[in-house]
Amino acid sequence: MEPIDIVIPWVDDTDPKWKAERAKYQQKDCVNDSNMSHYYRDWDTLRYVFRSIETNMPWVRYIHFLTYGHLPEWLNRSNPKLKVHNHSDFFSKESALPVFSSHPIEMNIMNIDGLAERFIYFNDDTLVGKPLNPDRFFRGNFPVDYLVWDLPRGGWLYDRIRIKDAYADICKNSIQLILGCISIKNLPKKFLYHSSYPLLDKIRNFFFDTIGVHKWIKVNHHPQAHTLSNLKKCHTLFEKTIDETSKQRFRTHHDVNQYIFRNYALMTGKFEPYHYNDSFCFVLSSLERYVTDRHYLFEKALICLNDSPFLKESEYPQLKQKVDEDLANLFPIKSSFEI
Repeated sequence: MEPIDIVIPWVDDTDPKWKAERAKYQQKDCVNDSNMSHYYRDWDTLRYVFRSIETNMPWVRYIHFLTYGHLPEWLNRSNPKLKVHNHSDFFSKESALPVFSSHPIEMNIMNIDGLAERFIYFNDDTLVGKPLNPDRFFRGNFPVDYLVWDLPRGGWLYDRIRIKDAYADICKNSIQLILGCISIKNLPKKFLYHSSYPLLDKIRNFFFDTIGVHKWIKVNHHPQAHTLSNLKKCHTLFEKTIDETSKQRFRTHHDVNQYIFRNYALMTGKFEPYHYNDSFCFVLSSLERYVTDRHYLFEKALICLNDSPFLKESEYPQLKQKVDEDLANLFPIKSSFEI
C-alpha cells in the first residue's frame, strides 16, 4: 500500500523571538484585519493532536511538523515517525521569511523533503476522535471528498454578521482563478449527486448549476487529504498567484490558501466522491456555546476546535481550562511523540 503522511504547521505565540519579529514586520507589512489575536492564540491542543493520531490512525507513515524554529518542550524529536522542518528548509524563496500567516507556508508544502504522494493536512486544532482507516481519506490515488456549491460569502450583510477578515475573499480567490482556466460543464454528475450526499446538498448543486453561479464551495474545517501531484499541477497552472501568496508575511485579501489545491481536485474530478457525517467544528466563541456542543467531542471522528474573534479575552482562561480537561479525558495516555 502506498504510504500516507500527515503535515502539521504550528506556531508558538509565546516565543519572545517570534513575537519580536512579528512586531517588527507588523508595522510595515500587516494590513487591517490580518493580525487578529485568534490567528495565533494557543489552546495547547497540539499534544492531543499527536495522541489522537497515534491512537486512531496508527497506519500513518510520518508526521511532518512545520515550525518557525521553536518546538514544544514535551516533543520527542527521536520518534522515527516525526520529521521536523523549519520554514527555511522548504521555502522556495527564503527571502520571504519570516512569515506570520499559514498561507505562504501552505504554498510551499510541495517542497517538503520526503513528503509522500498521499498526505493529509492537519491544523494544530484538528483531532481524530475515533479509529479511522486509510480509505476514509484516500481510495486508490484520489482523496475522498465531496463537492457542494453554496451561497457566496462576502458583501455588506456578511461583513456585519461576522467580524470582517480576509477569509471569504481568500476562499473565493481560488475558485475564480480555477474557473478562469477550466470548464466544469462536463464534470460527471456522480461528483455532484453521489448517493452519499445529503438531499439538501444535492438540491444546492442542482440550483447553483441551473442558474450558473459557482462562487463558493462548501468547506468542512477538518483534516484535508491531498496528493503531491495535484499540488505540483496547481503550482504549474497558478504559479504567479501562488508565488505572490508565498511572499506575504501576513494575510491579505489577495491570498490563496490550501483550498486552491482542494478546489482544483474537486473541479477537475480528481477525487472519490463520498460524504461522511463524522466531523464537527467547535466555534470557541463562548463557554456557554462550548458546553452546549461539547457532547460532539465524544461522538465525532474528526474534531476541530476553532478559535473565534468573538471570544472575550476575559472568558478565554476558563474556556481553555474546560477544553483541556475534556481533551485530557478523551486522550489520557501520552503518545510516543511526548518525552
